[in-house]
Amino acid sequence: MLRHLRSAGFKKKFSYTCAALFRLVFMLLFHQKNWFRLLESKKGAMFPGKDAVYSFLNHSGFAWRRFLLLLSGDTISRMETLTSEHREKAIVLDDSLLSETKLLYKMS
Repeated sequence: MLRHLRSAGFKKKFSYTCAALFRLVFMLLFHQKNWFRLLESKKGAMFPGKDAVYSFLNHSGFAWRRFLLLLSGDTISRMETLTSEHREKAIVLDDSLLSETKLLYKMS
């Protein structure tokens, strides 16, 4: 991912590197925590402030679309080696939570 960040023009413009800020935001997704809760935790002082993260995410000089295209292209090329040439290929990313799925079934 860091190689793709550099290719998309992400350069250090804050007190923390773009790689460190990206890793932090990316890991929050998998731990199902938000930024506010992380800063209020016991270890909150060791993380960058919310201004640094929001500036990183909203910086107009960063090519987010290019980064996503590079990352997805690399992911697809790596996945192709794992399947046979005779199989249909598809990547399905589902970000829904189980509780949301149960809610949809109850509504229908």
